[in-house]
Amino acid sequence: MRKAFEKRLKHPNIPRRIYTKDLAPYFGGLAIEKVNPRDIRGAIQRIAQSDRPSIANDALMYCKQLFRHAIKLDLRTSNPAEAFNVSDAGGVEQSRSRALSLEELEKVYQCLRENSDQFTRDNYLAFSLLLCLGVRKGELIAAKWAEFDLKEALWHIPQERSKTGRGITVPLSPIVIEWLKELQIRAFGSDYVFPNRRASKRFGHISPDTLNAAIQKLFRKDKMPVPHFTVHNLRRTCRSLLASNGVAGHIAERCLNHKLKGVEGIYDRYDYLDERREALEMIAKNIELLAV
Repeated sequence: MRKAFEKRLKHPNIPRRIYTKDLAPYFGGLAIEKVNPRDIRGAIQRIAQSDRPSIANDALMYCKQLFRHAIKLDLRTSNPAEAFNVSDAGGVEQSRSRALSLEELEKVYQCLRENSDQFTRDNYLAFSLLLCLGVRKGELIAAKWAEFDLKEALWHIPQERSKTGRGITVPLSPIVIEWLKELQIRAFGSDYVFPNRRASKRFGHISPDTLNAAIQKLFRKDKMPVPHFTVHNLRRTCRSLLASNGVAGHIAERCLNHKLKGVEGIYDRYDYLDERREALEMIAKNIELLAV
């Protein structure tokens, strides 16, 4: 039934990962008709208690969808997740529109350096690359060295790894190239830019939760000197920095691989490459002053 359910989803890897990691340990071994609201509540509350409110809300949504599909297939007569809402999971999430100012970023970087025993060098570089490139977290942490042409300063993100379903070539600034070369040494021959360093591996690359957890740990210990933010806010911060540097809206949107509307939406994967290179180099210079 799970495979049939996944075929209905645009990005099945995300719910598959949440099910495997957070839901299956609670009720994956039960027959589908045996799962009850207590099982759902236990799984969702465990996620919420691990300081992952967004994942808790997503997990609840996927549970509802999964058991609705089971009802359609006549495998159940009721949905054990239907009575729950976000207040039972991660709560109402903070807006994703938060963008950090350069002043806030200066404080954050100082905090990250002071807590390097908790926030590893790999996390530090991933944090910086997300700010400088404006890519999605999943695109970065699962990146392979084969996608990069460091001599030409280009990163080719294939369409199968792009949320929009369209590949894009991302121009790389000099400091980004320098960070990538450091990561190449740290990767010890791995195919991945951010290889999984744990003995028990579900991914060849680091876990999708690694960077989130490292940041939230600093917040839990009251070490982060700025109001709460998430990894997704780094992408929004990149967009804000592009605007503050006077980058035209359509160029900034393409830097983030957003689809453009109307006539402007007709483009190939090399669209505005020179303009995007100039724009992202401006952002990288802002970040380099704080990160190096």
